[in-house]
Amino acid sequence: MDVTAKIAQFVAGTDYETIPPKALENAKTAVLDCLGVALAGSQEECAKICAQIARQENSKEESTLYGQGFKSSALQAAFANGTAAHAMDFDHSFTLMGQPTAPIIPALFSLGESLGSSGRQILEAYVAGFETTAKLVFALRDWPHDGWHAPGTLGSFGAATACAKLLRLDPYQVQMALGITASMASGVVCNFGTMSKPIHVGLGARNGVLAAKLAQAGYTANAAGIEAANGFCETFYRMAPSDAPIRELGESYALVSDGIRIKPYPCGGLTHQAIDAVLEFRAKHGLTAERVESIDVDVMQHTYNRIAFRVPETGIQGKFCMGYLLARAIIDGKISLDMFTDSAVRDANVLKLAEKIHMRLDQSLQAINEGSRPCRVTVRLKDGQTYSREVQHAKGGPEVPMTTEELKAKFTECARQALDESSIDRVLETIERLETLEDIRPLCKLLQA
Repeated sequence: MDVTAKIAQFVAGTDYETIPPKALENAKTAVLDCLGVALAGSQEECAKICAQIARQENSKEESTLYGQGFKSSALQAAFANGTAAHAMDFDHSFTLMGQPTAPIIPALFSLGESLGSSGRQILEAYVAGFETTAKLVFALRDWPHDGWHAPGTLGSFGAATACAKLLRLDPYQVQMALGITASMASGVVCNFGTMSKPIHVGLGARNGVLAAKLAQAGYTANAAGIEAANGFCETFYRMAPSDAPIRELGESYALVSDGIRIKPYPCGGLTHQAIDAVLEFRAKHGLTAERVESIDVDVMQHTYNRIAFRVPETGIQGKFCMGYLLARAIIDGKISLDMFTDSAVRDANVLKLAEKIHMRLDQSLQAINEGSRPCRVTVRLKDGQTYSREVQHAKGGPEVPMTTEELKAKFTECARQALDESSIDRVLETIERLETLEDIRPLCKLLQA
């Protein structure tokens, strides 16, 4: 199948008027969530370093750097804002992939601000980009290895197609943008727990803007860059993409069938099922650190591989440490942004409880559907009582959705890291009517801080 050509035809033909209402509704939720976590992430050191580099470049001032108080070029803004969007590991996921939106929205808003794009154009382009990413994920679902970080690889294609749509590229130009992207995509899992994890998203966003602008200017690439011999899929994934998901582009929408999975906690998503279970035990049974004898957390192979830190040495590592996170949930009754500083993860009381928490690989755990990442939490108390629960789905996905009030509360908590209360209220109100905006630049100005 001509995968690259099929994607290009879909992207060029995507029309706001024919997009299902549910897809547009979820797209607006994705925008709200992504902009919120990017504002919070803008105050992290990794995002500030990226912003510092952008300032040093003295580029054309056309696109806002969230929370930084200045503008730069669309390319530099996409890079810095994309990095910020994943800096807190608080951005939402998709059925088979983390961070599907984080490369797309920073790319779109940076390019769209430079163009004076409308809210409808942003939503239309986002749907084109998200569906491209989602269908590629489904087409490569049988890949057995685990070394590439998908937002930097597959996410780059989502950002590129979204930007191509915003620029109104024709099918041939979209094919060129996809071929160019195939030579820029990357991101390796060994960088989890360091600043270079969020940079995968920043590079994905920048790649999207750059590939689309190059294609618009006449730059060429292999027209079958995704499926060609020695192309993207063969080189990165050692397999040909499955035809069926690609054929469904424009006929079925992943934003409708699968939706997005919002994170209620600012840490690795594969820990959320266990956090949900522990918070439930705490609420129902009065679980406290003093009562705990031991806690076993049985997980699948993917979780065991990705949640790699047993004792966190830095705040970033704390986001991927099951013991630290569950100890925090028991002691504090929540997981919040302020728990991931280098000093916070050295809290002696938390680490003492974390020593009693053991994550174990359990090959017998079975996912009940594609959105499931099951784990089993067993708590043994000093008085002999035992509580155990297997959790298939974390809160925030279609199975256990967050309420509208919870989504707004998350945005507000995140935005407070960079904006004042008045600006937060205006951003919320503006996003609620995003599809009516004739120009997104006033919204972007609010995000500058």
